[in-house]
Amino acid sequence: MSKDLLLEIFVEPLPARFLAPTLEQLLEKTQAALRDSRLGFTSAASFGTQRRLAVFVRGVEEKSSVLSRDVQGPPARLLKGEDGAFTPQAEGFARKHGLEPAALETVATPKGEFLLARVVAPGESALKLLARILPETIKSLEFPKSLEWEASRLRFGRPIRGLTAILGRSVIPFELAGVRSGRILRGLAGPGGKPASLPESIEYRETLRDLLVVVDPEERRRTLLKRLEAAAVQGGGKLDFEGGLLEETVAMTEHPVPVTGRFREEYLRIPVPLLKMVLKKQLKFFPLLGGKGLVAAFVGVRDGGSEGQTQVREGYERVLTARLSDAAFFLGRDEKTSLEFKLSMLARVTYQGKLGSMAEKSQRVQALAQWMCAQLRRRDFPLNEDAAAAIARLGYADLVCETVKEFPELQGAMGGYYARHDGLDERVALGVEEFYYPVAAKSALPVTAEGAVASLAGKIDSLAGSLAVGVAPTGSADPFALRRQATGALRILLEKQLPLDLEAALVEALRLLEGRVALSAADGQRVAGELRDFIWARAQSLFDEQGYLVDEIRSVREGGLRDLPDTLRRLIAVHAVRRHADFEPLAAVFKRAANILKQAAQKGEVVPEGGPERAALREPAELALLEALDLLSAQMTEHLAAGSYDACLRAVVALKPKLDEFFAQVMVMAEDRALRAQRLALLARLVRLIKRAADLSEIQGPEKAEARLAAAR
Repeated sequence: MSKDLLLEIFVEPLPARFLAPTLEQLLEKTQAALRDSRLGFTSAASFGTQRRLAVFVRGVEEKSSVLSRDVQGPPARLLKGEDGAFTPQAEGFARKHGLEPAALETVATPKGEFLLARVVAPGESALKLLARILPETIKSLEFPKSLEWEASRLRFGRPIRGLTAILGRSVIPFELAGVRSGRILRGLAGPGGKPASLPESIEYRETLRDLLVVVDPEERRRTLLKRLEAAAVQGGGKLDFEGGLLEETVAMTEHPVPVTGRFREEYLRIPVPLLKMVLKKQLKFFPLLGGKGLVAAFVGVRDGGSEGQTQVREGYERVLTARLSDAAFFLGRDEKTSLEFKLSMLARVTYQGKLGSMAEKSQRVQALAQWMCAQLRRRDFPLNEDAAAAIARLGYADLVCETVKEFPELQGAMGGYYARHDGLDERVALGVEEFYYPVAAKSALPVTAEGAVASLAGKIDSLAGSLAVGVAPTGSADPFALRRQATGALRILLEKQLPLDLEAALVEALRLLEGRVALSAADGQRVAGELRDFIWARAQSLFDEQGYLVDEIRSVREGGLRDLPDTLRRLIAVHAVRRHADFEPLAAVFKRAANILKQAAQKGEVVPEGGPERAALREPAELALLEALDLLSAQMTEHLAAGSYDACLRAVVALKPKLDEFFAQVMVMAEDRALRAQRLALLARLVRLIKRAADLSEIQGPEKAEARLAAAR
């Protein structure tokens, strides 16, 4: 007969963000351990709250399955000696596998005959197996941060205070971290909470429900959502679910009960981001939305029964009033001075020990933004340069505001509010508000081009400064969020279609650091190279996420940061034209030409820079290739001017028959030095022309491309 298994790990409250990934781990690792132990089961599910992690497995077999396997041993000639007795090798091999030497068999293989032990592992009691499996499964769980709290030094997300382990009606006996397993379940924390004994594993959820614990996260979510919607109606608004507070509340509660409260209308003058920060982040209350924005009401969630709701509501309202009073006080102090006035205070805020104050950083960012505007002006990119400079100058001013000191998450948002309060142009105010955008990998970018340029300048200064003083990200640490900032800079360039030379911008950012960081010419070149490589690695990740192959991305790497939107257009073309039957064979021929030139350079061969002289060429195939290159050059110039890289690459593909004929009939490395130089010049012109679109030497054939893609995965 099969039985149901229940394991509950009762812990001190876990952070809400730990719950979902830990329950997923517990489910996967429990199932894997059962399978590895040959213990059959029907299905499994995990449940939990911030105080308990549980897995319930249906239909666990009473015994593990019998395992029969054949083990090959020493050569068969070692079974017995000349005296007819079993050899020490045969006896040792048999003993190792629990057999008598007489039970050994022989097996023929291509390498000869060998001894064979037929090993049968009998089934083992599920209760005994689980007593070994469950502690190891618990110990294998991983957390973002773990604690040690007892003599055995087990590391776990929070201290373990109880273990409930039942198979059918039987306790699975084991001890872990000084806690013995049993059948006791604990209910809600707080006065009056009593434990209960679990008679049978199947009664787990119902027993906890009697203890006012809804252990299934999905059931708890549905219950909470239904109750929240009713509470919102009572409060006269609609729930604001933005920001993930619903899922956080599901993880933080075991028996969620909403409580509707109100606050004074005067607090609605507090900026919405600040008001929501107090409600959601500080107090975990749900704001309510009306027809014209927030209403003076909220919904809090208590963990427990419904008694004493009036007292709970009054407590929530008192705490909220105190917090909103503080926020209004900070806001009033900040509004007494302008953002422009606050700039001088940035001199007292350190950005980084070697990079100086935030005032110095602000000045560098403004100078870099103005340099970028000048570059974009040359490319006829429409931009209000004064607005971009103002955004860059004021972008960090709100760091000295009282509200941002209290709520660092509001940097930028409060800057935009104060800019509007100061009467600044909306374009400038919006740019200051969005100065730190994007704040996450997939989050919004600055709306305006001016805001995008200022934000980009801030990110590039951070990247250049950090690498210049040796503060580069490591595998486990990125204190200045440089990876995120690099990705954000790339997204701004791509999605805003800014035709900016990022390599030149990095060099300019390093130049602006000269007054603060002393770099020799060699060090400057080294840091610039490190910056290019670091940012390109993020670009490669972005392109990879969009479905482009590694070799395609590498084919546009050279000069790829000088105009990133243009690089993406080249990449799209390579990806599209690759489907042509002649494309990869052409890439192989191109690689051959590039390798010949590389080997010639290593031998000191001189290649005429101006290209081959028609009169110096002899063979019809090389003359035909030269004519084809003349035509290709004209076509590429036209296509490149129009930004039509797919047409450009299709013209390159059309060159393949001429290249095949050339390599079939012409010896490039001829004995005649002058002729050899002309033929090398012909190949050099070919390589230069095609590289204007992509470096086809990076393109791999189907087998290598697949292997490289698999390795990347």
